[in-house]
This record gives sequence, structure tokens and C-alpha cells, in this order.
Amino acid sequence: MADSIGIRIKYLDTSSIVKLYLDEEGSSYFRDYFNNHTNFCTALMTFYEAMNVLKSKLFKKNEKKYYEVVTDLAIHGWGGKIEIEPIELNSVEIFKKVGNLSVKNNLDIADAIQIYAILKGKYSRFTRDSASVLITADEPQELAAIKNGIQVWNCRKGSKPDWLDN
Repeated sequence: MADSIGIRIKYLDTSSIVKLYLDEEGSSYFRDYFNNHTNFCTALMTFYEAMNVLKSKLFKKNEKKYYEVVTDLAIHGWGGKIEIEPIELNSVEIFKKVGNLSVKNNLDIADAIQIYAILKGKYSRFTRDSASVLITADEPQELAAIKNGIQVWNCRKGSKPDWLDN
């Protein structure tokens, strides 16, 4: 029997989501992967943060493109291409845990919530070859993931790693 490869949930941070819509370093690598794969997830706060970044980069320059882009992103969220995990920061206990990750890893709260989602969220029980991974284009986020034992692909640095074949 051949070795099996687990199905991994691929968490997207803000920087990788933005790469779907803006031509930046690493955009083509990530778009190609995204268009041909499934099982993407992001925290609700990250989803909204990506919309806000897209607004800051597009709204005043090209309002029509901005609305097309955020509509497409919303459709990905509603349609399930990018599952949105609702990590609730209205709980003092969860906010403290995310805050501790933020301080420990020198990240803002929005970035720390992605690390928290992978470590403690819906799919955190998946392990070994099914453990969730992070896709980012942000070096501090990449380093925080590594520090916390999370496999990570920094799509700004090159094409997908071999371990991300599903």
C-alpha cells in the first residue's frame, strides 16, 4: 500500500489573501496554488483585515476594481472556498490567549489570531501529516508559525514546497 498523504487545512493570513488580488511578489505562485487546491481557512478577523487592506490599496485608485475584488473575496467566503473560522475575541479568556501569543511572537492581534486558530481552533486536533499549515507572505508571521511548531509556506519567497501537495 502506498504512503498516504493527509488532507491539510491551509490557513491564509492577510498577506496571502491580498496576493490573490494584487500583483505583488509571490502573487503568481499563490494564485496558481489557490486556483487548483481546496481546504483553505482563515480567521474572521483576518478576512475583514484583508478587505480593509484591499480598500486601502484600491478604493481611491480604482473604485470599480475594489468592489469587484471584495465581492469576489466575499463569494469565496460565502461559498466555502475559504472557510471563515469565527474565533471570538469577545471572550476575555480567548483574548488573553491571543494577546499572549501576540506579545510572545511580536505580532499584532490580527496576526496572532491566525496562530491561535491553528493551535487551538476548529482543526487543531489534526496532527502529523494532517496538521494545519499557514500560508503567508509576511516574514514575522512566518517566523511566529515556525516558533510555534506550525509548517508554513511563505509564498513571497517562492513556489509551493513539496510537503504541500494536497
